[in-house]
Amino acid sequence: MSLMKHSGLRALVTASVAAFALAACGGSGSANDKLPLIRATLSIKSVSQGGVCESVPVRMTPKEFIGQANKYANNRMMVAEVKMAGPTDENGAPMCNGDGETLPLAPGNWEFSAPLASGSTACLRNIQADGDLSIVFIDGVEGCGDPGAAADSTMPSAAEAEVPGDSAEPTSSETPAEPPAG
Repeated sequence: MSLMKHSGLRALVTASVAAFALAACGGSGSANDKLPLIRATLSIKSVSQGGVCESVPVRMTPKEFIGQANKYANNRMMVAEVKMAGPTDENGAPMCNGDGETLPLAPGNWEFSAPLASGSTACLRNIQADGDLSIVFIDGVEGCGDPGAAADSTMPSAAEAEVPGDSAEPTSSETPAEPPAG
């Protein structure tokens, strides 16, 4: 005959499990509960592909942890989908723009990478509560920006993006020759 068939023993076992669960969840918590939750902001500017702006997956991979983290901070590779809006006409180029936020990150060195129209780009960033938490990806620009990179970097217009060949065009520092009389 099974011991669990007795209702008195079943109630005792259930009460014991509940008491254990409450003891494990309750209490004063750990010292790292008071540490801040660190979230990075994600900003992306990418060229539209066929007039469509699809969300961009940004992968975050921990490389080295530095210091203590709040117990709710993530310490594994994860992906954040950044929703894109647009396209908008910026200097003659159809651009998609998006902003998002990461889940809480453990402090340390993290690699951020994103697939953009011009190809994948990545950077390594030291994530700290009092540090630079702005991750900016701009299509055609390597890395993930410095503070203010989004304001300083603009996409070149189609004319500016052309690479000059071996033409006889004078540069701005040269004086142009007079046109031939004719």
